[in-house]
Amino acid sequence: MSKVAARPHGIYLETFFGTAEVGLFSIATENICLVPPQLKPRQKKLIRDVLEVEVAPTTIAGSILLSALAAGNSNGLVLSNLILDEELDALRKRAGDMNLAVIEGKYTAIGNLVLANDRAALVSELLPKSAVKAISDALGVEVVVGRIANRSYVGSLAVITNAGGLVFVEASEEEEKMLSELFKVNIIPGTVNNGVKFVRSGILANSKGAIVGSLTTGPELMTISRALGV
Repeated sequence: MSKVAARPHGIYLETFFGTAEVGLFSIATENICLVPPQLKPRQKKLIRDVLEVEVAPTTIAGSILLSALAAGNSNGLVLSNLILDEELDALRKRAGDMNLAVIEGKYTAIGNLVLANDRAALVSELLPKSAVKAISDALGVEVVVGRIANRSYVGSLAVITNAGGLVFVEASEEEEKMLSELFKVNIIPGTVNNGVKFVRSGILANSKGAIVGSLTTGPELMTISRALGV
């Protein structure tokens, strides 16, 4: 682990489980971060300190790849219907008064289909109306159905916090403007981990800080810092 030089506002380079794709394993909101139980104590402390959140160790469907299976904001979490009863019960105890909604349907990688902050959510057109309503109810925000760069898996194509957003580099200027107006933050295109376009895979962030994959270059870090306001 190393703190990035000249980035005093909480951007850190890290690897989880030997990979720079740190965003695959965790879901962060302003007040809680779901992480695999197997994450090292030092890494759990890093998340707690940088993002100023409660760290909640969990699996979903027995998996440590949490970001594909959940999404959320300060109001609630939306969860894959693959989640096990005991995992859901444990989450309820940790989540306090947050809404927890299991999203039924054939698309189980719900984290790849939902992009949210505390002001709005963009969800995939693959989801049925019942799922869209359940997401809106759980997250307590306006929900818009749409794509990014003609791709439906919007949750993997951007990192949006209450302070800013980094989006897939192939997003159009019109899409950047739409996202900025929807989420009420500045949106900047960029990459992570030396050119990876699917930025969610390499970034764990909220408005207070960010943990990014260890392969991220200096120019990428500058863009991420500017985009996320940290």
